[in-house]
Amino acid sequence: MAESAAPVVIETGHLTKIYRGRHVALNDVSFSVERGAVLGLIGPNGAGKSTLLRLLLGLHRPTSGFVKLFGQKMSPSRADLRRRIGYIPTHPRLPRGFTPMTFLDYIGQLQGLRSVLRRTKTALLLRAVGLLDQAGEKVDGFSHGMNARLMVAASLINDPELLIWDEPLHSLDPEARRSMFDLIRTFDGQKTLILTSHNLSDVDEVCTHAAMLCQGHLVSMGPLEEFQSTSACRHFALDLAGDSKAISKAVQTIKTMQDMSQVTCKHRRLELRLKEQVVNSVALANVFMELASNKLTVVGFEVYGEATETQFLAMVGREETRGFARVAAPEREAA
Repeated sequence: MAESAAPVVIETGHLTKIYRGRHVALNDVSFSVERGAVLGLIGPNGAGKSTLLRLLLGLHRPTSGFVKLFGQKMSPSRADLRRRIGYIPTHPRLPRGFTPMTFLDYIGQLQGLRSVLRRTKTALLLRAVGLLDQAGEKVDGFSHGMNARLMVAASLINDPELLIWDEPLHSLDPEARRSMFDLIRTFDGQKTLILTSHNLSDVDEVCTHAAMLCQGHLVSMGPLEEFQSTSACRHFALDLAGDSKAISKAVQTIKTMQDMSQVTCKHRRLELRLKEQVVNSVALANVFMELASNKLTVVGFEVYGEATETQFLAMVGREETRGFARVAAPEREAA
């Protein structure tokens, strides 16, 4: 019997936001996120990430389209839905005079938690984010990293089903960052998380899915493996054995092959980068045939899969060059 799909926590349909009637911040964005997913939301500055998060939180109304959370339509009046979300803004400002203990207690009161439960959760969360030793210190002198960790704890105080964290790791030192990764892994499919980060290695580290925004458009959305694989297996390195003149001759021929975007050879190590949409097996077969015809032996072979950051940069470049083409397409179709 086939396993049933996980419930959908977030759904958007043709979501569009235009500010002041002229600035299109988000344009026709449709996607869904299942329960337990850890979605890395990435894109260049001005791509529409913050606008999307505000719409998901119901802080802004969409110009058109819709947002549904837990199967219910989100709007600025849906405080009941927001109570099921743990949110961290990009640059949180903590109120002066509070300690981590009193701040979490205050957030717990706002969430309607009983005092006994607030005390228990406060201690557990401060330990989880590494602030238990500073529980009684004033937050006024806290570093950005300590503030970030405290906000992570605050976002979890009400045991929310959905977490929306906007750049929560940007000020953390390597040790604190590792602790946050470990904390995210403890969710183990029990919470749904949307995480934005400019450090794309964070996405590789903990996310199960990735979504990329560029110029208000949703360029890519899906499992992280699929996101990475669109450009994976296009970079190869071959260690060669044989006559140096034969190597030079083979390299010159390989450079003329139409499937190649870049060919270099240094110290008998041949590096190949294939063009987009090339069938790898065909391209490599041609390379091996050329090497064999020159009586060269391959003594080492490596495949370099490209990580999220490389794929992100490539997709941004392609999307920016498509900008005019996308706008002009409806006119061409109407012609």
